[in-house]
Amino acid sequence: MDAAIDILTDARGDSYSPDQAFDELLDTSMRHQVDIGDLAEALADLAEGVDPPDGHRRAREVAGRAWASILH
Repeated sequence: MDAAIDILTDARGDSYSPDQAFDELLDTSMRHQVDIGDLAEALADLAEGVDPPDGHRRAREVAGRAWASILH
């Protein structure tokens, strides 16, 4: 979870707090009905360019739609 929060705070800039990043993760997981831990791992995988485990494909799709544009 910490890695995903760091990724979001780095991508969003200095004024974006870890609490805001956590809230964004939580909101996205609830909105798309994806486990927050799976979503956090999927965001970290996406940022590192790693393919997700088979069980996390949905989380990876959600992470890609939500954050791919801010990671590049």
